[in-house]
Amino acid sequence: MSKRRKKVRGNPAREVTEQESSGAPGAPGGLRAFRQARREGRDLSVTPKRRDDVQDGYLSAASQRAGEGTDSNPHLLLYALLGLTVFLFAYLHLYALPQMNYFAGGFSMPDSRLFGYSVDDIERLRNVMDSDATGQLSFLHRTAGILFPLSFLLCSWAVVGLVMRRGVFRWFVLTGAALFAALDIIENFLIDRILTMQPLDEGLVAVASGFTMASWALLIILGAVVISAVVMSLFRRGLERP
Repeated sequence: MSKRRKKVRGNPAREVTEQESSGAPGAPGGLRAFRQARREGRDLSVTPKRRDDVQDGYLSAASQRAGEGTDSNPHLLLYALLGLTVFLFAYLHLYALPQMNYFAGGFSMPDSRLFGYSVDDIERLRNVMDSDATGQLSFLHRTAGILFPLSFLLCSWAVVGLVMRRGVFRWFVLTGAALFAALDIIENFLIDRILTMQPLDEGLVAVASGFTMASWALLIILGAVVISAVVMSLFRRGLERP
């Protein structure tokens, strides 16, 4: 039986040139030449060349696209959460709550008052808002009023995990976002309570007003931190690209 090595047909990448089969040091070689040199005890400086994804020391275009896609998927989720949070904020505080002013004689809702409200402000709202208006405000609090702080918490969590550098400051941001979500949701139920309770509890009004001011302060500070972190991340990624 002939011991001649069969010639590989139909796959030029597997053909071995004379220089590769020699296994001489410095030859381009390949995996076969590397194994042959190791069996014969010769210089192992001939290293296999990965023809699939490395060419002349650079990744192939397919490998680069695969690597970039794997790295960008979490950031796409972050951008989606950020867009959802901005949309919910705009819907709640720039559209829905201002629309409620029509049912309150032109007075703004307690949620929209950055510097809080007094007992007189709540009494004025109670005199002009009927049961339908308070019911509509309560429904808004139980839908967008809950979705927005939760989306802000998730967005902050994603920013802390994917964008911010390691350090104690990240935990302050995440803790502040969780505190904001809790204060904002509790504030919604307190406002619904003081608008419908009989008689009006002045102490509960003061607590609700404090929750409103604290939630707005946390939202402004943390919102600036989150947006700045995302912008700086985009700037760094733009500089790192060739």
